[in-house]
Amino acid sequence: MRKLLAILCLAAACSPALAAKGFTVKAVHVDEKGIVHVVIDDGNERTIRPEKWQAGGGFRQSKVAPDGRTVGWLATQMLTPLQAGASYSYAVALELDIWRDGRVIRRFGPGQEITDWIFLQGGSEVAFRQAPLHGDRDFFCALFDVNTGKELAHWALDRRDYVVPDWAKPLLVDALPSPEEISDWFPDALTPTKSAPQPKQ
Repeated sequence: MRKLLAILCLAAACSPALAAKGFTVKAVHVDEKGIVHVVIDDGNERTIRPEKWQAGGGFRQSKVAPDGRTVGWLATQMLTPLQAGASYSYAVALELDIWRDGRVIRRFGPGQEITDWIFLQGGSEVAFRQAPLHGDRDFFCALFDVNTGKELAHWALDRRDYVVPDWAKPLLVDALPSPEEISDWFPDALTPTKSAPQPKQ
């Protein structure tokens, strides 16, 4: 009986250590059916299948954070022609899922299409670019804390705020319009001068 109690105590003492260690992720990919495969360091895989709300969609843009534990991907939904405002159906990414140590710990659903996303601060933060379903001006970015789900910052291209914050720059490579295009979009905006802030190319 004492030996059994000793074994149980040892197991209880080891459990927090094992839980704290978590999984080390070697790789992640999405197959042709839109299913996520997370490859763990022991060679095993964790698979995540699309949920019912995704209605024919799947997952895409899977990434592993620098911390080696946190993984993310975009969840897509197939829109009907009526929803898409087109003569055909197509999939749009409406949610960013963050996975760590065997489960999804956070879901970000901004209510608009997510066109691109990145990990920051080793995996403790995420930033994504979003766009309206109908239109091509996807110059809105948001920054969130993964652990709390709290929004840390957001930025949108307009006549008052043409300077892109550092955290959003990776999402806007080769995507920013020229000063001339900005003037066309916002006719009452000031024409950029040599002293005015210019977008970095």
